[in-house]
Amino acid sequence: MKVLLVGANGFVGKYLKSELESNGYDVIGTDVVSDDDSIRIVDMLDAKAVDALIEEVKPDYVYNLAGQAAPSISWDKVLLTMHLNIDISVNIVTSCKTHCPNCRILLIGSANQYDESKAIDGVISEDTPRNDTSPYDVSKNAQEGLMILLAKKFDMDIMMTRSFNHIGPGQRTGFVVTDYSKRIVDLERGVIDTFTIGNLNSWKDFSDVRDVVRAYRLIAEKGTKGEIYNVGSGKSSYIRDLIGRLIELSDVAREKIALPERLPDDALTHNRANIDKLKKATGFEPQYDVADTLESILNYYRAL
Repeated sequence: MKVLLVGANGFVGKYLKSELESNGYDVIGTDVVSDDDSIRIVDMLDAKAVDALIEEVKPDYVYNLAGQAAPSISWDKVLLTMHLNIDISVNIVTSCKTHCPNCRILLIGSANQYDESKAIDGVISEDTPRNDTSPYDVSKNAQEGLMILLAKKFDMDIMMTRSFNHIGPGQRTGFVVTDYSKRIVDLERGVIDTFTIGNLNSWKDFSDVRDVVRAYRLIAEKGTKGEIYNVGSGKSSYIRDLIGRLIELSDVAREKIALPERLPDDALTHNRANIDKLKKATGFEPQYDVADTLESILNYYRAL
């Protein structure tokens, strides 16, 4: 079975490529830049280039991991965020409709689409109301609405996720775990003498990226067309504890960095994904503990 993996050179893309290949799929990866000769360089905003690619490959599955993934950046790059997060998916679906109408397409959304304040006891299900608090949120909600419309109109086999936080070696800075891992390594190397601890008082759903890509494969294989699935661990982690674990893994950081006082467990809402729908459709169960993943991320930055 042939897979077209868009965004194959990114953090998640590399893990998904490995997951798919280890399960017997023939993966054709694309990205805008890559130092891997096996990944094709294609501008997925170019509708003609996308059409030529899909006409040639005629994939059985398409995974679209491409896009602009940072809400903060979306304020400075509003139009680019809209184009990347909407136009690429439209180009893919339009071309698949013509050249491989029976292929299964998985498009990736985000837990940022949800209004966490409307969750019941912190549990966020696919029915939790959404919000539009950044251009990024708007772009993902628009992508989702448009894809549902196209799936119905053209009877396309499209599925979507709303993915919660995921971490692992190779993730770039700009996320809480990677940012603190980088600071700890800089501290160990003497690049900095100390660093400031920001506000870590929130509970969020974190997954190991290997669980996430396995969920993506299972959704593409077993999910129902037109449906949206939460992808997460179903558990909540206190961000202060995650960063505390990183600090404990470094002799230098333990000596120089003091964490703020830990709040009682019941002082904050424990936001987490309800993944019952994902489990029922695919049999998915998380296999990795993010507490163990932290050391591998720290060691990744130590090796750079």
